[in-house]
Amino acid sequence: MYSCYEYKYMDCNKVYTSEVSLLRDLKLGKEKAFREIFSRYHHRVYRYVLKISGNSNLSEEIAQDVFVKIWDYRANIDENRQFSFFIFKVAKNAMLNALKKEAVHNRLLEDDVINLVSGISPEDDYLWKQYCEILEQGLMNLPEKCRVIFEKSRFEGKSYEEIAADLGISKNTVRLQIIKSLKIMRDFFRQHPEMEIIKILLILHYC
Repeated sequence: MYSCYEYKYMDCNKVYTSEVSLLRDLKLGKEKAFREIFSRYHHRVYRYVLKISGNSNLSEEIAQDVFVKIWDYRANIDENRQFSFFIFKVAKNAMLNALKKEAVHNRLLEDDVINLVSGISPEDDYLWKQYCEILEQGLMNLPEKCRVIFEKSRFEGKSYEEIAADLGISKNTVRLQIIKSLKIMRDFFRQHPEMEIIKILLILHYC
């Protein structure tokens, strides 16, 4: 009887007991190995991008692009190196490309975008936790109604019309609550200059 861990990595009659064997099969173009990689890393890549972009649709597009690149360049993967560092490097580059386009739209400096993406890594648990905790503190400063609407706008990527339909309120009410939320968040981020670029992305996105 296989353990739960072994069963999770079953590929027909083969059990992936190590990441090395999984990556070797990926390099050989075995689709089940790719599906396993997708299963293991998709949510982590998506969350990483979402925390920075604040847009669920954009984050999903970037995550999908990451795995297309993983498949296309699978032959270049070094199975003897930790795969998480490789995939997040791919994710970081994909996110840079997407955020550079946002930078042009929102008049951000390209260097600021590069510093943002380079400075936050999900593999740096302590730094990642700090950013998440500070952002959560800011969100907790919002009145409940403001917070729900703000999160739907910034983190779920929903339009004012969609939010209004979800909550049974008018589009104008959504707009006013977003304005109120932005004022509170701006005041909060003045106390946390290390979050400057995240502030800009959160505030400007979908204004």
